[in-house]
Amino acid sequence: MNRQSTLFQIITTLMTRMAVLFGAFLVSVVTARLLGPEGKGILTALLVIPTLVITIADLGIRQSTAFFIGKKTYPEKEIVSSLAMVWIFASVLCMSVVGLIFYLQYGDRYSVWLMLVFLLIIPVNLGIQFLRGVMQGKMRIGSLNKAEILKTVCNFGILIVLVGLWGLGVMGAALTQLLMAVFTFYYCWRAVKDVPIGLAFNRPVMSAMIGKGFSFAVALFVLQLNYRLDIIILEAYTNATAVGVYSVGTNLAEMIWQLPAAVGMILFSKGANASSEKTSVNRTLKLIRFLVPLLVLFGLLFWVFAPVIVGLLYGKAFDGSVTVIRWLLPGILSFVIVKLLHSEMSGRGYPLFSLNVSIASLVANIGLNFLLIPTYGATGAAISSAISYTLAGAVFVLLYVRREKVSVAELLLLNRSDWSELVQKAAFIRGKLRRQTVG
Repeated sequence: MNRQSTLFQIITTLMTRMAVLFGAFLVSVVTARLLGPEGKGILTALLVIPTLVITIADLGIRQSTAFFIGKKTYPEKEIVSSLAMVWIFASVLCMSVVGLIFYLQYGDRYSVWLMLVFLLIIPVNLGIQFLRGVMQGKMRIGSLNKAEILKTVCNFGILIVLVGLWGLGVMGAALTQLLMAVFTFYYCWRAVKDVPIGLAFNRPVMSAMIGKGFSFAVALFVLQLNYRLDIIILEAYTNATAVGVYSVGTNLAEMIWQLPAAVGMILFSKGANASSEKTSVNRTLKLIRFLVPLLVLFGLLFWVFAPVIVGLLYGKAFDGSVTVIRWLLPGILSFVIVKLLHSEMSGRGYPLFSLNVSIASLVANIGLNFLLIPTYGATGAAISSAISYTLAGAVFVLLYVRREKVSVAELLLLNRSDWSELVQKAAFIRGKLRRQTVG
């Protein structure tokens, strides 16, 4: 299979995402076992502030970098040199802010050396984010996937050595985070070594990157807020048990979003590098037509087997999560289409195209939450999200097909050409397997 084909990149990225999720789960369990509740609490408390600051400091620069490199808006040397300058400024600012917060909040509680390790993590992780933008713009999806696998393997391996074998406790866990980031940064830097990197204060390029990046950041922030605000409202009206039941239901149902997360990154890169907007649109239409039947089938299976899955993983105490999952599924399947189309539009330079729909969906979600949660609790939150997500999906599809002058059927339904292609590929795979068997 062609390694640059969309199908190959989707399959490998999805497999990578699953492996990383499993690795993160494994690391979480091992960390908790090795450090205990107190140590895990210290690690979490000191890591959450740098992580949050890095998320804010990114400001969509990764996406804008990928967009400008893909579209060849400026010479690569100017883009990357300006990116390096932004990285230095952002790193110094973030370290100063986090250092001040650490001093005021934890200065008399934790070691200076421990807090220094967490400060050093900031420029390294920020550099990884920016280098990912370069790789995405250069369509190096394989390198992005390898970086994620390397990060996961380093996290587990170094943690076992420093904390499990050497018994360094919280300091070992902190050094694990730093060393993991350093190795990943080095790999990402090597992956783009052919791109000329320097330092240049190019105001027009830097302003364009920050301006475009801000629009990416705003669009993503509203999308994130849309499926996180309900937990805050639920907590205000109910109790911790209801929040726990709802969170388990949403976490399992949102596993479906791992598909658009993997596919969306590729659609963004393909859109940024497309020779024409029509090429990007046609690729997206075809991809979504193939994905819709799979999503529907997966959703039906998930709906049927939700009781078994919840029972095996979490136990009888979380039986209420089954109802949450079943109510959420239609909305989440609809929102998959929104996320995929948003990624494609963002890759072409229109990240704010979905903003009005996302804001309307958010407002509807908030209103319905206040209406339904006091009476129905976690189930009310699930119903609210399902309605708002489904409406957002329907409206966004209509806006997209109108803008691109295509029909809803062209976006959502397989046609004869698609079926013919499926038959040909199936025949090709059977023939290849038969030749390998004979050989």
